[in-house]
Amino acid sequence: MAYTSEEVQALIDHAAREQNILPLTSRCDSRCIFCSHHNNPKEVQVISIGTRTLEQIKETMGHLSGGHVITIGESASSIIEGEPTMHPQFKEVISLLRERFPKTPVEITTNGHHLTEDLVKFLAEHQPITMNLSLNSASPEGRKALMGDGEEFARTAIDGVTLMGRYGVPFAGSMVGMPNITGFDDLEQTVRHLADNGAQSVRIFLPGFSRWLKDKDIFPNGDEIYDQLKTFVAGLSHDIPCPVLLEPSYVSDLTPVISGMYQGSPAWNAGLRKGDVLTQVNGQTPRCRAEAYAMVHAKKSVKVKYSRGGKLYTAYWENGPHGAGITMEYDFDMGHAEYAKQVIHTAPGFVLGLCSEFGHQVFQAALACVGTDMSRCALIPTPNLTFGGTIHAAGLLCCSDYRAAFEDYAAAHGRPGAVILPRVSFNHLGRDLKGVHVSQLQKELGVPVALV
Repeated sequence: MAYTSEEVQALIDHAAREQNILPLTSRCDSRCIFCSHHNNPKEVQVISIGTRTLEQIKETMGHLSGGHVITIGESASSIIEGEPTMHPQFKEVISLLRERFPKTPVEITTNGHHLTEDLVKFLAEHQPITMNLSLNSASPEGRKALMGDGEEFARTAIDGVTLMGRYGVPFAGSMVGMPNITGFDDLEQTVRHLADNGAQSVRIFLPGFSRWLKDKDIFPNGDEIYDQLKTFVAGLSHDIPCPVLLEPSYVSDLTPVISGMYQGSPAWNAGLRKGDVLTQVNGQTPRCRAEAYAMVHAKKSVKVKYSRGGKLYTAYWENGPHGAGITMEYDFDMGHAEYAKQVIHTAPGFVLGLCSEFGHQVFQAALACVGTDMSRCALIPTPNLTFGGTIHAAGLLCCSDYRAAFEDYAAAHGRPGAVILPRVSFNHLGRDLKGVHVSQLQKELGVPVALV
């Protein structure tokens, strides 16, 4: 069922109110070989908003909060986010944001095509702004192979890194790790170009593709490439001055281990390093990485106890304007685990939990951590039949995938009394990527369904 214009507007308003997202355009001037929109199954409903007018954008600004980071260009909802700097009134949008929210941080995701000196200088004058640059390669040849860039676009993006460092515009870099196309030397050159010019972090994304991709030869083997990229990140020289992170991280436990450090940051100067495990933060014991990270940034003055090589240490520091300088892989929201526990303990009968293949082990660990009676439930990883390929995330699972997993389980073990599903598989209207409402799935399964 296609979205009506009223429903699209409701999604835009919800993204602004609940996630502080300001959509500008769905247009993009890159032709990335790894772009998900090129290999979606036909049933998947992607929402294109074209290029929004300044009046429409102003109206959406009225739903934003000045107390949280405002996000532009990040694909964090079911709306296609294009290249925001392509918007013909991009500078005017930023100026209007600054008038309305003078001190609110703004994060902008860009492909770098328009990071001219004029634009970078403008951004520097409208701080606080952080740029998330999808550089992918620091060579024109690599950008052409991965993103279809011509020489001018490639050079603008690559030089834009240097300009952001020169003008003091905070930025993070990212790339899709495809050494089968560009080689590991290009990958390392890209990491160094970003890090040496002041990147706050560098994220290397595991390349993903669905079974609908026509030219599968361009993608490396899914199992092999993760091990190769993990080895590559682990082997990077310690002189790289910012965290280099592999995503998804495939975390399977809740150990609050530091995954990366920004050299010269408050936590770095206090003696902490990558691989240290936070055992206590300001007198509290974190149950997972997500909790530890939130605790470290909750107060300006921080006292931690941490372990390294079997020995315990204590450190103190004052958080700076960019926090502690620590990065941690995301594992689980323990509030969601507590809610899932409540659902499991109050549900009518045995509960079947259907989750993503990525999240299965860490969800299991989180449920055990909050004291869930595991005899009342079974947690089953759900294969993604809709997309197939190397797609294993919960946000891309559809009702048809959950129905198939439910039927397989019921045939082998009998029908459960209730089902829990990841809320992230559905938008705030309750619909999956095919537009199917969760109530339709509940009707088909014949048991209560809860989203956690």
